Amino acid sequence: MNNIRDWLNHLADTDRLQVFKDGIDVRFEVMEWLEKIEGKKASFFPNPSGYDIPIVGGILAQRSWVAEAMNVSTKDLLSHIQNALLHPLPWKIVNQEKAPVHQVIHDKNIDIKKLLPIVTHHEKDAGPYITSGLVHGLNLKTGKQNTSINRLQIHAPDKLGILMLPRDLYAYFSYAEQQGKPQPVTITIGHDPITKLASQVIAPRDQSELEIAGSLRGKPLSVVKSYTNDVYIPAEAEIAIEGFILPNIRALEGPFGEFPKYYSGVDMLPVIQIHCITHRNKPIYETNNPSGLENIVLGGVPREASFLERIQLNFPNVLDLRLTLGGMGRYHLVIKMNKRQFGEGKNVISCAFGCHYDIKQVIVVDEDINIDDQEQIEWAVATRFQADRDLVVINRALGSKLDPSSKKHELSSKMGLDATKYLDEENKFYVTRVPVCDSEVLNDYIQLGTAVFTNYLKNR
Repeated sequence: MNNIRDWLNHLADTDRLQVFKDGIDVRFEVMEWLEKIEGKKASFFPNPSGYDIPIVGGILAQRSWVAEAMNVSTKDLLSHIQNALLHPLPWKIVNQEKAPVHQVIHDKNIDIKKLLPIVTHHEKDAGPYITSGLVHGLNLKTGKQNTSINRLQIHAPDKLGILMLPRDLYAYFSYAEQQGKPQPVTITIGHDPITKLASQVIAPRDQSELEIAGSLRGKPLSVVKSYTNDVYIPAEAEIAIEGFILPNIRALEGPFGEFPKYYSGVDMLPVIQIHCITHRNKPIYETNNPSGLENIVLGGVPREASFLERIQLNFPNVLDLRLTLGGMGRYHLVIKMNKRQFGEGKNVISCAFGCHYDIKQVIVVDEDINIDDQEQIEWAVATRFQADRDLVVINRALGSKLDPSSKKHELSSKMGLDATKYLDEENKFYVTRVPVCDSEVLNDYIQLGTAVFTNYLKNR
């Protein structure tokens, strides 16, 4: 699978691509339909109102779709991502004239809103936002690259506002700004699902997510150098927006309906100056539902693989984990483990909080609990947890910038629940079971019972 077109063809062949009528408005109407059918089918809008560039969204809205794209079972999904994280595959550079993303070039009189069908998602959004763009940034100090997804507000025909959380791209920009230099970036839109997913893996600084994408695909990712800066981008992308984050320039950004399903505030944030836009012949523009299933899956699954690898370094008896849908794939973590020692569950909770500042609730359960079943998780908490001995609370720690419940300076209190069985009371937690009967005998009883009941009704 080389590009988004291959994946869309696959979705269409398996009846998971909904094609809509022409003339749907990019302001709210596209988002309305995305929200209605997300998780069941991807949405394709061939001729949105005022544009001849189609829009697609919801292309990766189920965990099973991620495994399908990678050609692995859902059981092996996290280990496959972990292997790619540990064994990245160097990219393959192609000539600019051979890169599909460079088939058409716009480097004069740029007006991004006229050129691209950029969606306005929510009623109180400050305007149209690019939400599915991969932002490729160059580290001016090391020459290495990072890829991330950042929300991008349209400020002017050739300017974008960008929100950078305190991660790699923010560090790159901070260094460039200290030197008084613009930060080179290129934003690409429209990718195969594996490349898009790789952008969300929590990797060591300066480890290119594009090389992780190559490992996930099983072959090097083809990249091409941007026209107006030194950033390398996926050659098979649909659209590329080249530019620089300007030093010492800020503009009002927001509000915007973020992934927790609330609006972010308004702030003075950095600005991207666009120098060039390139795209394929007849490109496809990709958007998403910022607080929908695709965003949860896209952000959650790669993080799970990274967290599991880090926690298992200290606790190899940790078996699996999930970032929950209700926790928006960011905030709530459930961990399955084979507990061996008293107090070990609390140590695992503490280790999990250290993996990422977004995590604000951790539940640890035993190996007999299905962590994809919320009812089983709640049952474990109801029957194996006591607040006076199994609760861990960390007050006023660093939390998510986008969590509306956090206090000033993103301070967040965190909670861990050790819902594992007490090792000194094993008999108390022997789970009720019904002995399994012989299937043939059971089937005979069922058939006999059906006949008796039928006869009973006839004689009434």
